[in-house]
Amino acid sequence: MKRLRMKASVLVVLCAAGVLAGCSKEGNTPNNAAGNSARNPAGNTTGNTTSVTTGDATGRNTDTTVSLMLDMRGFYTGFTGLPGDYTMMDAAVRGYVVMHNLEVVAGGAVWDRFVKASAQGLDNGIRLATFYDNEEGISSSYSDLFFQDGKYYIFESADESGEPTPFSYLLTLRGKFGNPSRDTTVTLLTNDSGLTFDKYMTALYSSNSEVIKSVLPNQLISFQLD
Repeated sequence: MKRLRMKASVLVVLCAAGVLAGCSKEGNTPNNAAGNSARNPAGNTTGNTTSVTTGDATGRNTDTTVSLMLDMRGFYTGFTGLPGDYTMMDAAVRGYVVMHNLEVVAGGAVWDRFVKASAQGLDNGIRLATFYDNEEGISSSYSDLFFQDGKYYIFESADESGEPTPFSYLLTLRGKFGNPSRDTTVTLLTNDSGLTFDKYMTALYSSNSEVIKSVLPNQLISFQLD
């Protein structure tokens, strides 16, 4: 369950609180570049990079560059010097994909360009800024998502090791979920192109370790209630 970490835990809390109940599958959309050979960037400790200049919500370029940089240990160093006091507006201006409690609220055009480019097999990357409501106000975390040499990699600012884990697919799963039932979209990284909305949501609810393992490894990106 390590790769689920913070983002998945938010969804589990919602489920445990009874906010969400019941689901029905409507479909899923895989995003991968078939035919591309995979290479784990951890094997290159000399600083090979995938660099992109992100854009703001209107598609204009900003000066924000996200680079897949690894140190001599093979750990990601892209969060070095990241300010800790960004607001959602600051992150949007910088061209990040901004999420509030896992729902995308800014940077949709940036996300769409990433999805399109990676589907075409083009190396690129984006930064995700996620803001959570809590008892003390709003907390934030950052994730850098890359597509490189046919594989997806995601690094989180809260992960001190920053070790790269490759995923083959970026899936968009759609179905009905909640009580009352609502149209729901889940976006995640996985190595299972056949993973369904029902199977994923059932695993999040389950206390059965085998059921949970059946959807691993994966990394939740966003959870959208329409």
